[in-house]
Amino acid sequence: MADEDPADDTDELPPLPTLPSGRFLRDDDGPFPDDGDESPPASPPKQKERGRLRIQNVGGSLTFLLQIALLAWGIRQLRSVLARRRQDNALGTGRRVNVMPYRPVEPPLFAHLSPMAVKKLVELDPVPHHLIDVRHPDATRMEPKLFESVINIPETDLRACLQLSAIEWRAKFPSAKKPGREDLIVFLSNRGKRAQRVAAAAADLGYNGCCVLKGGTHALRASFSADAGGLHYMSRDAVALLLQNKEAMTDEKNVRANTPWLIDLRRHDERALYGHIKGSLHIRVEEWPKALAKDLAAYEKQYHKPKFGTDDIIILHCRSSRRASWAAYLAQDAGFKRCFVYKEGAYGWRLDPTVLPYDSYELGDVPPEPVQFDLERVNFEDAQSELKHLGLL
Repeated sequence: MADEDPADDTDELPPLPTLPSGRFLRDDDGPFPDDGDESPPASPPKQKERGRLRIQNVGGSLTFLLQIALLAWGIRQLRSVLARRRQDNALGTGRRVNVMPYRPVEPPLFAHLSPMAVKKLVELDPVPHHLIDVRHPDATRMEPKLFESVINIPETDLRACLQLSAIEWRAKFPSAKKPGREDLIVFLSNRGKRAQRVAAAAADLGYNGCCVLKGGTHALRASFSADAGGLHYMSRDAVALLLQNKEAMTDEKNVRANTPWLIDLRRHDERALYGHIKGSLHIRVEEWPKALAKDLAAYEKQYHKPKFGTDDIIILHCRSSRRASWAAYLAQDAGFKRCFVYKEGAYGWRLDPTVLPYDSYELGDVPPEPVQFDLERVNFEDAQSELKHLGLL
């Protein structure tokens, strides 16, 4: 018997249907229209289920869209790797620089400190501060060290160093704490120009307490033998009488000459936890150098008060008097001759039960319990006598 050829049974198989083109595909089960049908086109079929998702061909290829998405992702990854390499090259140690978010610095970007103000900053140590010499290491080795706390970071390395993590900073500068974004930082150079460039770069990274030694290290060495001018002090009762007179003014918006301004230089936590003297304006001592340098509009925008003038009475106070004393030297350098230090500070106010005396503590320490005290009264007779002696009445 001869073998049967499968092809012989072809006539018995049903013919294959012709596949319709993509333009006739629909989401219903109805028959496909005939190409030769000359009848008018039927109306679009009604949607069978409300809210049913319908996917239509909007042109293009899914493969092509996927390629575009992968290309965009690859570019982003490449840019991230290149940026990390640039940071590592700037640091020169092979470690990655940690870029942290920060708040933009309001102008001015930095303030100038006189040589006397810098010397008093080191002598009184009123607030945590950092002295950074931005000259080349060879220049610093050829001269005696200005202060024991100075660290040397060349101008080319400073931007990368300020972006180090706390652990990386400690490994590179074991004797110095990493500056915080609100800390007072004083930059030193020969004549101050390089320090100004570095201070502007640090402010660009969000460091708000940048200062520059006015005149540079040359001016500082020339002023070591000069004596600082004396400060003027004021007692608690005299301060209370001046504040009472200011409160009695009918219109504080029209600031006139001889207006007394009591400036509270303490930290935010001290003022919030232990209260503040009524009528005082809060400007942290770290902000004080730049506050003196602000123009009238910028000052009023930040502190919501008109800036004091050279004829006004400025009274500076803190917890005791150390921070206020340093701030008074800065005010004298800025031309404010009627500047006084409230020598008892918030610790010795004791005229208001909401202003609590407390022992000194640093930021990050456990706040101490308030000191118990008895309310006292103002001796107006002594206060008037003191103010007359100071030429303020």
